[in-house]
Amino acid sequence: MSSCAVQSRILIVDDDPANIRILNEMLAEKHEVFATTEGHRALTMAEQLRPDLILLDVIMPEMAGEEVCRKLKENSATSDIPVIFLTSCTDPERVLSGFNLGAVDYVTKPFWPPELLARVVTHIQLRQARQEIARKNAELQEQQGLFLHMIPHDLRTTLAIIRGYAERILRQKQEQQDGCGSCAEQVREILKGCDRQKALITDLIDVARLRAQQYPLHKIPITVGYLVTAVMQHAGSILDPLRFRVEVSDDLPEVLVDERCMDRVLLNLLTNAQKYSPPESLIVIRAWQDRGSIIVAVCDQGAEIAPENLDKIFVPYYRAYQEGTTEGEGLGLYIAKLLVEAHNGHIWVSREEGRENRFCFTLPLTGQ
Repeated sequence: MSSCAVQSRILIVDDDPANIRILNEMLAEKHEVFATTEGHRALTMAEQLRPDLILLDVIMPEMAGEEVCRKLKENSATSDIPVIFLTSCTDPERVLSGFNLGAVDYVTKPFWPPELLARVVTHIQLRQARQEIARKNAELQEQQGLFLHMIPHDLRTTLAIIRGYAERILRQKQEQQDGCGSCAEQVREILKGCDRQKALITDLIDVARLRAQQYPLHKIPITVGYLVTAVMQHAGSILDPLRFRVEVSDDLPEVLVDERCMDRVLLNLLTNAQKYSPPESLIVIRAWQDRGSIIVAVCDQGAEIAPENLDKIFVPYYRAYQEGTTEGEGLGLYIAKLLVEAHNGHIWVSREEGRENRFCFTLPLTGQ
């Protein structure tokens, strides 16, 4: 951390010129000091100079220190500047009022130089630390932006080239009809691999955007019944309709959601239920109102999830089942969790002993 002794700016606001002179003598050796005796002038100087610290007298005739502090904190240009009150008042209520206004500390008059200097150094270093954190966060956001735009583009381009050559080979084999079935099968496996990698890239991008709160949501009022019906219809090639029973009342009130996102959440839960439950077993989709939310539940008769694993289900790259079909990368349920939380909802899994797994999530009603 850099030292605050490297010409940090300090603004002194005190209606007594003698106090300003004393403070200036104490601070000028290691800091760039500015001063004023007027509250209104202090507000202008603070916005122009952007000092690292303001030493502010509480009792002033034109504008009290508390009022100056309040206006400083209301102005986005000066709200992050730490304010130390200077006062001879020791009334606890007034001290507490100053902290509530946003002051970071109090120094009582007459000043004890070592105490004042220590407090000044501490609060300037804290501000510098906050600024460094903000700078690092900005750099991370910039790097994340590069990941979200450049790397996926390059990966997708490479996959498109691979897929293009594989499709060309497959067409040539089909046109030649040379009977090389193994070659054709190998090409199909290449194409399947390309599709899986493309899906993984999309998932990783979406995770990054959701975690950075940069995922665009286009919310509309809609019923859960409509959402369930729509996903069952367009996913007919993936879902076996004979295995699903929908128990969702048409009377449920609307929720305010991004239809595309909720389609993805439901499709993920439904395909998981179908994949990890016995082939002939029934999967039930239920929904009901609970105060200010709608609860949606996907209930399956799959293998019981160990109690110690229930909290891990929505962790990225975690798989509850190690046997059977596990082509995914363990991101589907994690993305479902992020999408639900982006809608101010909550998602969880529970097990009704001896009966069924219940994957549930909440969605706030419109107006909630």
